[in-house]
Amino acid sequence: MRGDAEHSGQGFVVSHLAANRGAGLLFVIVSLMGLSTARAELYFNVNALKLTPAQKADTDLETLSRPEIQMPGEYTVQVSVNRVEQGEYTLKFIVCGTRLCPELTPSLLQKLGVKVAAFPALVSLPAEATLSDLAAAIPDADTLFDFERRVLEITLPQAALNQSARGDVPPEQWDDGLPMFFASYSASGSETRNQSALSQNQSSQYLNVRSGINLGPWRLRNYSTYSRTSNNISQWNSLQTSVERDIRPLRARFVAGETATPGLVMDSFSFRGAWLATQDEMLADSQRGYAPEIRGIALSHATVEVRQNGNLLYQTFVPPGAFVINDLYPTSSSGDLEITVKEEDGSLRSYTQSFASPPISVRRGMVNYSVTAGEYGTRNNNAESAVNQRFVQGEMLYGVLNNTTVYGGGLVAEHYRAGTLGVGQSLGMFGAISLDLTQAETTFSDGSSKTGQSLQAKYSKRFDTTGTSMTLAGYRYGTDGYYAFDEASEYFNNSRLASRYTLKNKSQITLNQNAGVAGSVSLSAYQSEYWNRANSRNRSITGSWSKSFSGVTVSLNQSQSRLWRTGRTDNSTSVNVSLPIGKWLSPTSDSNMRMSNNWSQSNRGTGSLSTTLSGTSLESNNLSWSMSQARSSQSDGRVKNSTALSGSLQGSKATASLGYANYYGESESVNWGVRGSVVVHPYGVTLSRELSEGSSWALVRAPGGKDIKIKNRSGLSTDSRGYAIVPSLTPYRENEVSLDTSTLEDDVDLKQSIQRKTPSRESLVLAEYETKVGLRVFLTLTRDGRPLPLASVVRVDDVSGITDEKGRVYLAGVPETAQLQVSLAGGEQLCTVPFSAKGRSKNNGIIVADLPCDATTERGINGN
Repeated sequence: MRGDAEHSGQGFVVSHLAANRGAGLLFVIVSLMGLSTARAELYFNVNALKLTPAQKADTDLETLSRPEIQMPGEYTVQVSVNRVEQGEYTLKFIVCGTRLCPELTPSLLQKLGVKVAAFPALVSLPAEATLSDLAAAIPDADTLFDFERRVLEITLPQAALNQSARGDVPPEQWDDGLPMFFASYSASGSETRNQSALSQNQSSQYLNVRSGINLGPWRLRNYSTYSRTSNNISQWNSLQTSVERDIRPLRARFVAGETATPGLVMDSFSFRGAWLATQDEMLADSQRGYAPEIRGIALSHATVEVRQNGNLLYQTFVPPGAFVINDLYPTSSSGDLEITVKEEDGSLRSYTQSFASPPISVRRGMVNYSVTAGEYGTRNNNAESAVNQRFVQGEMLYGVLNNTTVYGGGLVAEHYRAGTLGVGQSLGMFGAISLDLTQAETTFSDGSSKTGQSLQAKYSKRFDTTGTSMTLAGYRYGTDGYYAFDEASEYFNNSRLASRYTLKNKSQITLNQNAGVAGSVSLSAYQSEYWNRANSRNRSITGSWSKSFSGVTVSLNQSQSRLWRTGRTDNSTSVNVSLPIGKWLSPTSDSNMRMSNNWSQSNRGTGSLSTTLSGTSLESNNLSWSMSQARSSQSDGRVKNSTALSGSLQGSKATASLGYANYYGESESVNWGVRGSVVVHPYGVTLSRELSEGSSWALVRAPGGKDIKIKNRSGLSTDSRGYAIVPSLTPYRENEVSLDTSTLEDDVDLKQSIQRKTPSRESLVLAEYETKVGLRVFLTLTRDGRPLPLASVVRVDDVSGITDEKGRVYLAGVPETAQLQVSLAGGEQLCTVPFSAKGRSKNNGIIVADLPCDATTERGINGN
């Protein structure tokens, strides 16, 4: 198939029909005969066909004019259940009575939301067994195939469907994928040659490898790094090894090994042990994050619409009486919701509800939790002061009311105890806030102990009228006796040192303002201070403004920072102007070449002025490049000039980069990098781009289909065997993997081009495509010197087509040598056509030939 659907009984391709009017006429007739019987039945006057008396005698016009002329076979159709769209599927259809019926499977019905376990007729069938009479398995069920629109409408009793949250994918539909081994790598290096005899040349290499094994639901993972310097000092470190799996009934994940705590309520830290925690990503979109409950009253059967900033977010239909909407998809963190109730008589009632998402919050009735046990792992080579103490920890969040979330956590260790209690509260038009208090008791190796409290406050608010969003987080450690667990463990053997590195308070604020025609402004500020240290305040402030007009972007950035360890305050300013010179040079092209001019200056006397030309090339824009020239001034008054070139190529099997820089009079350097993955699976070994951590992946398998591009994946295509790895899918959501049929080779066709998969986290799901590797032929068939009757069916293996009034037929996937079987539209066997491709030439990849059809003789037909 080349396109969106394959029609087993229709071998014509539209691009070829354009040049063959007779075939095109038949195509239209066949399509018209398939219009949905839900509308007025269409009648086609077969006398409109300009057939000779002999052709009329040979053609089964009665069969041609009946609705069942819709040919059985496989079609890619849009499936809807009770008028709710469920996506596209490739299904096989058979003739049942006067229409086509789909062959459905229990596994597909389950994916469509059917309570398969409630119907014995479905339970008794294997998951992939087919049934065409749905009503025999589910009373009052019905299917209707709209042939014209390629829509399959399935009607089911509401009781036959699962009642789940909007957008939910049941755990039984999650695909744990194929068994596999993978190694994702990122290697880089640089070589610097100094022109001064007083300086040595330098080189460095770095490699990080994230590897793993998948077996069913289990995941084994390791993260390691390697580094080597010009002094031939090399080091290999295994940083983290863990095993994990989903716990589907709980919608939770279990992880054991070297990992980090989930950090739902309390601070996250690295440790060796295990944890079990619920996962938001496993929930329906309508249950994730925070969104308000909307309550109201309908006076009749009404339509309720919810808008924010004029955009329709939600629409539902409610019966008369009170209604509650509690499955809104997460929107912005706060704002005003506009609710409109459209009554049956057309009258409208509207009102506004303000809401804000607390920084720590879940929806009403939802519970998030984690349970952790293990041993703290030291950091920063601080072995002399630290202790690897064992601990247990629990955390929980619960949405008690529409606007209120309560949460808490506790940690008990050999030398440490802590507990946290907090509440998140929406304040409506005034924003949202969360407050929590942590009490901790720490015992040191010298027998001394400290008790302290930490108060944490978070606030957020969005001002819709001005487009301003603000997030404020403030932390204050009320006493110098409070230590977080990692601090208490790191300084267990040195209580005096611990008292000097205890954080007293920390605060941060982030503001974003869309100023419309004036551009956009952002500001972020951070400050922290330590106990028992004079002038121990750290501070950083960053502000930016940007404006785009006619493709030109101007930005201004200002930053200030101070570190208490150095006592130094740094200020820097930069201005950047980016010009779309690609569009200016060629207004009608898709060129994204830009020229950026940047000026920067610091309070320490350093600054630079640079010009950079950058863009992308190749058909899929997977080659990015840049060239820059810079002039910089040093604090001692010296001026340096430099030139730099860089390029990065993203291929199907890896991403490679190369760069060169020349600092005139001082040094020149070359740097390189390569990132990718090696994947071992049941079908062999496939090279891939770097697998995206935390997402899911797909193995595309289209045997014999080499160099087929994957849609919406820049530069990604199958290898010489027809395999490819899609390196990023969304876990626990339905993902579409689609092949670009316009990139098929002449002798390759696909029965379907789209696969839909719902993978679990970091699984390798199989997206398998049935390929037809064979010839494409356009034949004119005759019997006794006359064209074959109109609508004769021509078959070879699983390939079929129908003839036009001149006996012409198009077939794809025909073997080099074959016996073509010909029958009338009513099924009567007519004759056989021997076919051989030997000695025949192709026209635009298609063999065009005139062949006789003989029921009794099998003459070799080579050449004309």
